[in-house]
Amino acid sequence: MYGPVAAATGVGPLGTRQITMTDRITDRISRRSALKSLAVSGTVGLAGCGGVFSGSETEYGPTDVPPKQQGIKEWGEKLNEHARQANIDWEQFSGDDIELTFGMGLHPYSTTFSTTSEDGTAVKDYFEDLTGITVNYEIVSEDKFWSETESALASDDNPYDGIMNGLWPSGGYHFGDDGESWVRDLIPLINNASLTDKQWLKMGDFRRQTIELMSYPNADGTVELTAMPNGIEFYGGTAIHKPTFETLGLAEPTNFAELEYCARSIAESDQVSRQGIVSRTSSATLSAANWATMFKTYGGEWIDRENRTATLNDERGVQSLRRFGRMLNQYGPSAPGTYDWYSNNDAYSNGDVGIMYSTPQTSGIVDTQIMRETKWLPPLPTEDGRDPVVDTWVWATGITATSDNPEAAWLYIQWANSRMANLLLSTRQWQGDGPRAGYARFNYIQNQIEQGNAPPVPGEGYIEAFNQGMDAVPGGKPDSPDEYPPVPVDTPQNMNIMRRAAGAMSSVVSGQRTAQAALDEAATTIENEELLSESSIPERYVADDRFLDRDYGQQYGTNGN
Repeated sequence: MYGPVAAATGVGPLGTRQITMTDRITDRISRRSALKSLAVSGTVGLAGCGGVFSGSETEYGPTDVPPKQQGIKEWGEKLNEHARQANIDWEQFSGDDIELTFGMGLHPYSTTFSTTSEDGTAVKDYFEDLTGITVNYEIVSEDKFWSETESALASDDNPYDGIMNGLWPSGGYHFGDDGESWVRDLIPLINNASLTDKQWLKMGDFRRQTIELMSYPNADGTVELTAMPNGIEFYGGTAIHKPTFETLGLAEPTNFAELEYCARSIAESDQVSRQGIVSRTSSATLSAANWATMFKTYGGEWIDRENRTATLNDERGVQSLRRFGRMLNQYGPSAPGTYDWYSNNDAYSNGDVGIMYSTPQTSGIVDTQIMRETKWLPPLPTEDGRDPVVDTWVWATGITATSDNPEAAWLYIQWANSRMANLLLSTRQWQGDGPRAGYARFNYIQNQIEQGNAPPVPGEGYIEAFNQGMDAVPGGKPDSPDEYPPVPVDTPQNMNIMRRAAGAMSSVVSGQRTAQAALDEAATTIENEELLSESSIPERYVADDRFLDRDYGQQYGTNGN
C-alpha cells in the first residue's frame, strides 16, 4: 500500500533545503521562473482602478493601482475593519503569546499576504495587530510543495499549524496514516459561536459543490470539511489571441477538431511568428489537469470504482490523448512535454503561441496587454457532439491535526479568507500584485467588479467562460450523489493515480510513446501498486451515496446555495 501522496513526486523529506528565515522560500532554482510568472502582469495599471478606497485616486491617479507601500497598508487596515464587524472576540488569545506557522506554496495566495512594503510590513502582519497572534509563512516553490507538505504532515514533529491545501491531494490528507487524518475538521470550529460569526463568515458565498468536494467521509459516517476555500477554477478553457486569429482569418473553434485545425493553421502560417498552442504538458502530477477535461469530455474514465480496476487506457481515453499529444507535439512550442504551470503561462504571455489551453485564472498572471487581446472560450465539446465534462481545482487552507493552537489558526483562516480578503486575492490592488488566488466567492467578487469597487479581470469572455466551465464540473452535487468528480479527488489515492496519468500524457506529447502504450503502462502500474485496493481506498470514499444531501444550512449557517 502506498501513502496518499508520497509516491507522487520522489522528492526528499521536508527540511533538506530549509534556511533560517521566518518567511522563507525554498528551492531557489524553481523560484526564478515562478516569480517571473507571478510578477509579469503586475507592471501595468488598469484604467479606472484606484482600488476599493474612494480617496485613493486623488493620491496616485485614476488610472493606476496604488504603490505597494500604500496598497499593503490600506488593505491591512481594510481587512481589520471588515473583521471587526464579526460578533466574536478577535483578542481572546492575545495574552497567550501564540505564534502560528503555515506551510504555503509559492503562489499569489501566499505572496499577496506575505510580500512586504518598504517598512517591512506585510498584509498578514495586520492580523497580529487585530489579535495579538503572530503568523509566519514557510513558502515552498509550487513544484516541490506537495511532496514537502506530505512529508511534514506525516512527520512526528510536523512544524505547521496550517497548510495551503488543494482539491487534488485533499483526500489523501484526510485519510492520512491508514485513516488517521492529517488535517482537522473545520465544521466544529464553524459551529463554535465563540470563534465564528456565521452571518459574517457567509459560507453561502461559496458554491456548495466546492464545499462538498473538500469534504470527506469518516468511518463513523460523519463528514469532515478539510479546508476553507480561497480560489476555484476550471481546467481546459481556451484562450485565443484575437489579433492572431484576425490576421489568419480563423473562426473561433467550437470543438476539439477545430481547435487542432486552428493550432495547425497558426503553426504553419508564414503570416505570424507564433506556434499554435500551449498547455501544461510536463510529467508533474497537476500537469494532467487540462488534458483531464479533454479526457472526460471524450468519455474516458480513470478508474472503475466498483470493480477497482484502472480504465484510463480504454478507447475513449486513448482517443483524447492521441489528439492532445498530437496538437501539443506538432503545433506547440519547442521541447514538448516539458511545460509546467509557469512555462505554460510564459509561452502565452511572451507571445510565443496563438492559443493557450488552460484555466481562465491565468488572467491575473499573463501579461496584461496580451490578456487584453485575448478571448476566453468556454470548454469545448467533442467533434461528435459530446458535451464538455470539466476538471476543476480548489485552493484552500486547512489546520493540521498536530497544531497546538487550532482555534487561533481558525481565526487566521477566517480573516485571510473573508469576503474582503477574497476580493483582495481576486483583483490587482497594488503595483506588482498579481491576482489569481481568489474567486471562491465568485458571485460576490463579480458584484464588486460590476459596482466599480474592484478592477475587472482582463480578457474578453472571462465571466461567461468561468461560469460555463464550473457548471460543467461533475461531482459534489447532492442531487446527483452517484456522479463522481472529473478526476478521483474523492479518493485518498488521487495524486498517485494522476501522477501515472501525467507521466503517460507527457511521454506522448514529447513523442516518446503512443497514447495506447503509455496509458496501458499507466493502468498496469496503478493496479500492480494496489492503489485501488480497499486498504488504499476504503469503500466509504467511493460509495454511490457519497454526496447524499445533509443539513447543509444548519451546518454552515446558509441556505446551501
